[in-house]
Amino acid sequence: MKYNGIFLLCFTIGCSSDLEINSGHPSVPVVYSIINPYDTVHYVRVQKTFIINKKEDWATLNPDSLQFRDVDVFLYGKAGDSINWAEQFSETTIIKDEGFFPDGNYQAFILNHRLPIVLSKPDRYYYGTPDIDSLILEVRIHDIDVITRACVKVLLPSKIYNYKSRYVLYLYGSYPSVYAISPPGEENSGSLLYQQIDFRVHYKDYYKNTSAIKEVSWMANTGWDGTAYFMSPTRFFNPLKVLLPKNDSIISRRLDSIDIALLRPSNFFNFYWTVQKYWEDSDRPPYTNFDNSYGMFFTITRDAWTGLTLNWDAMDSLCSGFFNKEMKFRKY
Repeated sequence: MKYNGIFLLCFTIGCSSDLEINSGHPSVPVVYSIINPYDTVHYVRVQKTFIINKKEDWATLNPDSLQFRDVDVFLYGKAGDSINWAEQFSETTIIKDEGFFPDGNYQAFILNHRLPIVLSKPDRYYYGTPDIDSLILEVRIHDIDVITRACVKVLLPSKIYNYKSRYVLYLYGSYPSVYAISPPGEENSGSLLYQQIDFRVHYKDYYKNTSAIKEVSWMANTGWDGTAYFMSPTRFFNPLKVLLPKNDSIISRRLDSIDIALLRPSNFFNFYWTVQKYWEDSDRPPYTNFDNSYGMFFTITRDAWTGLTLNWDAMDSLCSGFFNKEMKFRKY
């Protein structure tokens, strides 16, 4: 590990930027990262950009000059004022998926193993209590002799729960499926602005002489009442209908199973999401919780359930309903 000695973190890292946008510096570092502390792989995005004062100035950027040559990325596990461990990322190349952060050419760094977080005192709702309380992301950009850091809270690992059945997705009736991820919000942080549910639908297409197993997936952030996600026919069937490929050679389809995953971000995301929406229609620079750079670092908690099926009413609607008949699903 290229680690120039564990520095004494006797400082407190805040959540606001010390960056002077009009300082005259020829380029500004930009760092983005979302980390689930309990996942098996973690990414950090690093790039540079020119100083801009309004949105129209993005057009002057040169895409070939957005990469630094010499960058080190470290992640530290912090408990109180002590550093428990340090991990270094390796540079990699990944394809940018649709997500929270802007598209563009960028450097990516990867840590492809679990973080050395020790969980203790598990109970019926949580997988355990982490032995660290925060993560510090440090990016050392040697090209311009800049070190930028951000500190975020480590969320307790969470589990999905619902109000009806572990294995059946109810869309109709007085009590459709309701999903939540515990705890419903960060301790003493107020309500979160953004939560997300991911759907992955596995199905089989039948042709005249063959069949093929396929899947479609989508993400949704509407349907929350502040703590839980309420299922409904439109929230499931409408995106499914849009995503299914239309092919006259398909005779019929069969639904195999449905997977769902729920995501809950740390409270730092509230600031990013609010200011990002504001930035769409203004000349205000993007929010950052790094010092000496722009960008955003926040943590998430995520859990998934797999192998769900539709209840009978929903299956009847999918296979026999007038509005869904073009999807060509059939009962077997």
